[in-house]
Amino acid sequence: MTGERAHSCVCGKMHWRIAREAPGTHLVCYCEDCQTAARFLKHQVTRLDSDGGSEIFQTLPAYFEFFEGLEHLAAIRLGPKGLLRWYAGCCGTPIANTLPTSTLPFVGAILPPGADGYGPIKALVNTVGTASHIKETGVLAAHLSIVRGILRARLSGGKRTSPFFDTSGTPVVVPRVLNRHERNAARPG
Repeated sequence: MTGERAHSCVCGKMHWRIAREAPGTHLVCYCEDCQTAARFLKHQVTRLDSDGGSEIFQTLPAYFEFFEGLEHLAAIRLGPKGLLRWYAGCCGTPIANTLPTSTLPFVGAILPPGADGYGPIKALVNTVGTASHIKETGVLAAHLSIVRGILRARLSGGKRTSPFFDTSGTPVVVPRVLNRHERNAARPG
């Protein structure tokens, strides 16, 4: 990949990049689940904005690459049927969210607030109940962007390329499913 957007975990043991040419949507999600995951991983300060929003770049997994520290990759699920929330097992830094299967290729890269290189924020989503003072915008466009990306990947065969799943479609690490007590303790107050 050329022209990457390079990132690292807080402790510096993991490094990854998203290709500069990666198509995608830059948005901020204010949902309770994104906040819960950041709080559980003890990264509400490094990955949530002052209103509890997570900056996310939605793209295809084929544009995402780990180049150092892959042995530290870990994943959680907030429940048995939730998203896979990938993070650096060394220090808890959130990395990305994926669907639980590689059949629908999608990755929501978790960015530090104010990240450069991803263009303007196109959508503010899931504000009801968590950031009601912020008006939701761009929700339909964000959803359509995901659908277009998945269709493009499936038609081109790109769905088979993901650093988060092996060639059989199994996650590369076994995700830890949070129990109700852990999940509730991390919920925003």
